[in-house]
Amino acid sequence: MRFLNLVTMLVLIMTSSIAYSADTLAEAFSKGTLKGELRTFYFERDFDEATTDRADFAVGSLLYYKTAPLHGISAGLAFASSNDLGSDEDKNVYGLLATGDDGDHESYTRMQEYYIQGEWFDTVVKYGAQEINTPFMNKHDIRMSPKTYKGLSLVNNSVNGLTLSGYYITEFMGWNDDEFMSISESAGAGDDDSALLVGGIKYQLPVSVVKASVAGWQYYLEDVFQSTYFEGSVGKKIGDYNLHITPSYLTQKSQGDELVGDFDTTQYGFNAGVAAYGLSLTGFYARTPDDGVFAPWGDGKVIIQQIIAAGRADEDAYAVKLGYNFGALGLRGLDAYVFYGMYDTPESGAAASSDIDETDFSLQYKFDEDSYLKGFSVRVRYAIIDQDTAEDYNDFRVYIKYSFALSGK
Repeated sequence: MRFLNLVTMLVLIMTSSIAYSADTLAEAFSKGTLKGELRTFYFERDFDEATTDRADFAVGSLLYYKTAPLHGISAGLAFASSNDLGSDEDKNVYGLLATGDDGDHESYTRMQEYYIQGEWFDTVVKYGAQEINTPFMNKHDIRMSPKTYKGLSLVNNSVNGLTLSGYYITEFMGWNDDEFMSISESAGAGDDDSALLVGGIKYQLPVSVVKASVAGWQYYLEDVFQSTYFEGSVGKKIGDYNLHITPSYLTQKSQGDELVGDFDTTQYGFNAGVAAYGLSLTGFYARTPDDGVFAPWGDGKVIIQQIIAAGRADEDAYAVKLGYNFGALGLRGLDAYVFYGMYDTPESGAAASSDIDETDFSLQYKFDEDSYLKGFSVRVRYAIIDQDTAEDYNDFRVYIKYSFALSGK
């Protein structure tokens, strides 16, 4: 299987070129595009007490091929893989690799995408396995392979500044799965043929005083839940200062047979900040007053740190992020930040859980566009998790990436 995948990849490389519109089926393939990313990641989590530590060391790849459109119709194919580089078997699998029958670190290769796409009248219609990005159903690309989905998607941009989206999703594949499961099974609702229905609207307001947009999304899964999400964004440049604020509101409610439980919750909050001279400062607040947020497919929660994201029942969360782009000092491509968050829940009652503090550190370098190492990036992240009634732990991550696009006659 891996040999067949390798042969297929090589054929795609040799036949790829810049994606112009094609006049024949042969041209659709010969004028297709190939892009990809090679990844080497190391993730480790060390617990202070009895919990077994976890760690993965792996190298992986993402390869995406798309034909040139022929009468508006194109097709796409993508491969993903993650290969063990000698991870410590005395530690649990972190999630960069699959977990074997004996709990060992296991490599995998999979089809990430395979779809047919039509583009007519400012509308893109795509059917098949595909990566998707909506606030609460997205590729959630924080492991070796992004999450991916199977179904039908439509995105329309007929009106200037307005994007209308619709999705009918039947299957899902997580970070380290090697085959699809039903969307209901991925939600913990058993394996049936229910589809996740998603509709979205986003509008860039036609104003010049500020840069502003509004968006709304609706999610529905029969006998599981329905959810509505609203988000706004306002930005303004005043002299050398860039100001922004992004408020959001989420409501969720179980419905029908309530196959994953009875819940009724909201989350609201905002992030707001200022940036100038390479320095950025952002503050966050999130309130989840009722039940916890249901988010099995990636999420747009108000606060998302390296480990913790706001969304537990009856939780108040606060965070502040200080970042610096060293390009202001002539070191283009070098970025760093410190991100501190506090997550408070009741000390007693049904929603009682541990209060959590998280402190994140991140340092990243991307090679300059003019460098012969263009496409390479290196990032190091470290998180410190302090809990008042649960075990503390630290989380360390290293990312080495090489992104590329190949074309030829």
